[in-house]
Amino acid sequence: MPLLKTTLLLSLLLPTALLADSVSVKSGLKQTAVLELYTSEGCNSCPPADNWLAQLVQVQQDELDVLALAFHVDYWDYLGWKDEFASPDYSQRQRELGMLNRQRTIYTPEFFVDGREVRGTGNVIEQIRRANQTTASVDLELSLEVDASQLEIRLLSQDKSEQAAQVQFVVFEDHLANQVERGENAGRELKHQRVVRYLSPQRRLQPELQHSISLDPEWKRQDLGIAALVTSPRQEYLQAVYSRLP
Repeated sequence: MPLLKTTLLLSLLLPTALLADSVSVKSGLKQTAVLELYTSEGCNSCPPADNWLAQLVQVQQDELDVLALAFHVDYWDYLGWKDEFASPDYSQRQRELGMLNRQRTIYTPEFFVDGREVRGTGNVIEQIRRANQTTASVDLELSLEVDASQLEIRLLSQDKSEQAAQVQFVVFEDHLANQVERGENAGRELKHQRVVRYLSPQRRLQPELQHSISLDPEWKRQDLGIAALVTSPRQEYLQAVYSRLP
C-alpha cells in the first residue's frame, strides 16, 4: 500500500515538474524594423528617450512593426552611479555602429534604426515605416520552450538574400526601475522598457538552429521577451522576429 501511494504521488508531481511552456511566431512578408536606443541611468538627457521608447512599444504591431531594444552603456558610470543594466559589450556595440555610420563620436541617448543613426523621434518613426514597406529577404520562424531555469530556442529560416547572413539572439525585459542615488539623475526614479539582458554572439544563419539560454533568477519571467536579429556580413539588417515568453 505505501508503494502504491508513492507511485500515485509521483504520477501527480512529475507532469508539473517536467512541464515546459512553448510558443512559436513567424516573421512577416515585410521587414520588421530594429530600433536600438543607447542609454544610461547616469545620463540626465536619457530619461525622455527612455520614456518615448516606452510609449513606442505600446503601438500595435500592425501599425508599426518594430523590435525596440534599449542597450544600457557603461561609460557614464564614472559619474558616481553604476547602471546595473549596463554592459561594456553594449558600449562596444555602439562604437561599432558609430564607426559604420562614420561618426566622430558616440553619445547618449542615441537611436539607430536598422543600424543607421537617426536623430529626432519623427525621423525614427519615418525610418521604421520605410523598413516596414520593404520586402524581407529572410523568412524566420522562432519557437520557444521554457521551464523554470532554461530557455530553448529553435529558429527555422529561409535566406533569400544570398549574403551569408548572421543571427543573434536577444533577451529583453520590461517594467524595470531604479531609484538613482548619485550622478546626474540623483533623486529620480527611472523606469525602463525593452532593456537588453542578454545578447548572444553572432552565428552563421542556418536553415535550422538551436540555442539555449539559462534564465537569470533576477529576470522576471512574466516581463521577458526573446528576439532573433538577422544581419548580413556588412551589418545590413535583413529581418527580425520576436515574442514574449509564454
